[in-house]
Amino acid sequence: MKVYPQDIEEKLGFDQVRDHLIRYCQSNRGEELARKAKPTDKYDVLVKWLNQAKEMIRLKGSSEDKVSFEFPDIDDYLTKVKVPGSFLDPEDFHELKRGVNTLTSWVQFFQKKGIEYPELLVLSSHIEIDPNLSIHIDKTIDDRGEVKDSASRELSEIRSKIAKSERAVRSAIQKVLKKAKEDEFTEEDSTLTVRDGRLVIPVKAEHKKRIQGFVHDESATGQTVYLEPGEVLDLNNQVRELKYAEKREVIRILVALSDHVRANLKDLKNGASLLEKLDFIHAKALLADLINGVIPPTGKATQFSLINAIHPLLYLSHKESGKPVVPLNLSLDHEKRILIISGPNAGGKSVALKTVGLLQYMLQTGLPVSINEESRMGVFSSIFIDIGDTQSIEDDLSTYSSHLTSMKFFLENTDKKSMFLIDEFGKGTEPQFGGAIAESVLHELNKKRAHGIVTTHYQNLKKIGDETAGLLNGAMKYDLDALEPLFELEVGKPGSSFAFEIAGKIGLPKDIIEKARKKIGSSHVAYDQLLNQLEKEKARFEKLTKKLEKDQGDINKVRKDYEDLRSMLEEDKKRIIKNAKQEAKQILENANKDVERTIREIKESKASKERTKAAREKLDQKKERFEEKPKKKSADLKAGDVVRMIGQDTTGTIQKVKGKQAEVLFGSMKSIVSVDKLQKANNSPQVSYQKRVKKMGIDISSKMANFNHELSIRGMRADEAMNTVESFIDEALLVGADEVRIVHGKGHGVLREIVRNVTKGHPSIASVEDEHADRGGAGISVIKLQ
Repeated sequence: MKVYPQDIEEKLGFDQVRDHLIRYCQSNRGEELARKAKPTDKYDVLVKWLNQAKEMIRLKGSSEDKVSFEFPDIDDYLTKVKVPGSFLDPEDFHELKRGVNTLTSWVQFFQKKGIEYPELLVLSSHIEIDPNLSIHIDKTIDDRGEVKDSASRELSEIRSKIAKSERAVRSAIQKVLKKAKEDEFTEEDSTLTVRDGRLVIPVKAEHKKRIQGFVHDESATGQTVYLEPGEVLDLNNQVRELKYAEKREVIRILVALSDHVRANLKDLKNGASLLEKLDFIHAKALLADLINGVIPPTGKATQFSLINAIHPLLYLSHKESGKPVVPLNLSLDHEKRILIISGPNAGGKSVALKTVGLLQYMLQTGLPVSINEESRMGVFSSIFIDIGDTQSIEDDLSTYSSHLTSMKFFLENTDKKSMFLIDEFGKGTEPQFGGAIAESVLHELNKKRAHGIVTTHYQNLKKIGDETAGLLNGAMKYDLDALEPLFELEVGKPGSSFAFEIAGKIGLPKDIIEKARKKIGSSHVAYDQLLNQLEKEKARFEKLTKKLEKDQGDINKVRKDYEDLRSMLEEDKKRIIKNAKQEAKQILENANKDVERTIREIKESKASKERTKAAREKLDQKKERFEEKPKKKSADLKAGDVVRMIGQDTTGTIQKVKGKQAEVLFGSMKSIVSVDKLQKANNSPQVSYQKRVKKMGIDISSKMANFNHELSIRGMRADEAMNTVESFIDEALLVGADEVRIVHGKGHGVLREIVRNVTKGHPSIASVEDEHADRGGAGISVIKLQ
């Protein structure tokens, strides 16, 4: 794959991304792979790299107990043990054991789950690890990197003897030291010490001949000598001989263990290669976590569609300071290949350019990229950039000459599979000449059907962006009121540099600005003013659009609430009709039974006049119970009257009468009822309610003690919620509560509306308000009772 210039990684910032990748590698070999990683334009190779990273990301995110993510270096140990007769140190085996255990865990995992991770499985398909090797190492080397006592019976016996002999030495020499202190041959605070691997005691130099033994050393002043008493010479010699025997046995054990390793050298070499590759791929997964990256769908075509793309280094920088990063949304394809980005300085043009370049470079190196997973990316055969000041002192090139050198390279090497990125196209010389050359170069690159992005302030480039097939304009959005950049790319129109506006903001004198306007000519000013006006109109249109969307959302919410309420009323209607039919059926059945019983009684009494009369009276009484009482005229009813539905006990208060319809408040629910179906009641609703309470014999004290001042109706159906709220309000009034809370949630607001309808106009409710925003807001209604 071709790239230009040589320092493209530094200019794009990929060198910093590579540093993060290297830091996440655990092994030297893994770090080496990270340092050598280069982009590729070979589609099959790239897909393999990306799938490996994708599988590792998925594997790390899985909750299964699966594999070890420790990747130690073991290749050096395998090289060291290669020569027959050689052996590894216990510490070497400790590290080798880590590597073998990691390899064993991966091999076992792939045997069970390999089909779910095909690309990683391919890496390990040729790996075979002797399971007895790991067991052998575990039995021989402990977690501190030392040979275990149990590694052999002989070693265990030798170490047992060493421990016993050392105790004897210590006991004997302690007696000598104690006697030396009593005789004042040594200092009172003297302790045992070691010289040449043997236990000795410190003795004053003038008394060294008073104690039989061997002097191993003396102090710097010569006033103290370190003496091995004769009583322990033989014991110390015995310990030393045992130490030699221990060393010989340890070497024998290590040689045998090294021979076992050597027998598996070929498989272990393959395993070491697998570990370094897994380490490198694992580092990619950790990088994905760091930059919030993904592996997007990638095709062979030289095109891309970036959704919520973020410059990874900018993301990390802003993450530390807590600042947000404005994402980039951009697409280039075969029809719209070259994007010309314009706009004010420091508005984000260069960041947008570098974001595209860095993400493409990272992707083609097989790394995750910081974009939305619904994005699409392609593969380019070359990436050429002209970013920053490439002035060369050695070659005696000016800034503009260096840019022209880059343009020459682009024109000679660019084709339809190339991506080019040019920052501040044409800068470095007189605008009329620089703009003309930039325009000609851009036309030629367009003819080559290359894909690219350029940033510019030149009007002529903005103009051809609107007029030339294959090109399109883009602008970095700008807040005209605050005169501040918004760092958001808008594709489809050119942007203004806002030079005069920015100059005015920083306090440049108005007469200077006006003179500058006149000098550049009316056409340039008019064009720039037109762009500014378009920007203002667009901002106003976007504001109106957002308001329209909000209004439409409110309308949809109201419509939804209406539909829910209508559905609720329909369900209530069906339920009431069903209940009424069942009640009527029961009444009819009971009436038929009464008639049949009356007839039977008359027959049994043989038409006795008294019995017949009594049976008829009884039947008439039952009949009167179901007959409607005389209806009151509408003129008799007025607002404030306490009424009941004919044939029912529930009382309500008339709110108003209009023609033959009356609005009646039954408890907390308002209903429109025909006056023909109403009759006056003698007692008020509140009195009637209290009488019912007394008649039912409710224990008020118990109710007050157990009453919960908060009710939750979340998840209830509309009719269930209405009945529950009514009962809750009644119970609150019964126990004398001052305030209650009903938790209904926010949602579409249906349950909240039901609560408000039930409580609206209730004679015993003082107010209904939303809870404080910090304690639930519109999701909770606070009801104050009178």
